[in-house]
Amino acid sequence: MVTLNGALLSVGGLALVAVPFLAAFTFAAAFGLCLVVVGVVGLFAALKSMGNAQHSLLVFLGPIFSILIGAILWFTPAQGLVALTEFLGAFAVVTGIFQVVAALGLSGKIHWGLLLLNGLLTLGAGVAMLISPGVAIFVFAIFFGVQLIFSGFHLMRVGIRMKHLRG
Repeated sequence: MVTLNGALLSVGGLALVAVPFLAAFTFAAAFGLCLVVVGVVGLFAALKSMGNAQHSLLVFLGPIFSILIGAILWFTPAQGLVALTEFLGAFAVVTGIFQVVAALGLSGKIHWGLLLLNGLLTLGAGVAMLISPGVAIFVFAIFFGVQLIFSGFHLMRVGIRMKHLRG
């Protein structure tokens, strides 16, 4: 099973590297479908707990958001990926700014330069993601694909070694 898992990870990684946009859109649609299912299950759980004295309307909020976001990703994966990339870009910009400010506040202390460099790189990556989300999706797909390929090969190697240890 470990070897099979590794092989499937490697095949998925190869798909991401070979056709990054198609693979990213497929992933977004599949993830959207999963969110819809999780949201529906959450709604049923919230409805079932309505008799509870501690019940609140807030228990419906998470499942409803899950269904809405999942439906957006399922029906319009391209727009969903762009929106997600823009959100992550904005998050990276804010994180980068905070890291730069923290580094400047620690000026002269040990490793403050590394924090400054990390903040500038994070800020730059966030700006790049906001300027060109399509390129960011492409880069993420390639990067994640390469990670999956290496992880898959590692698991296949571990699985083969486990089989030899057992036999």
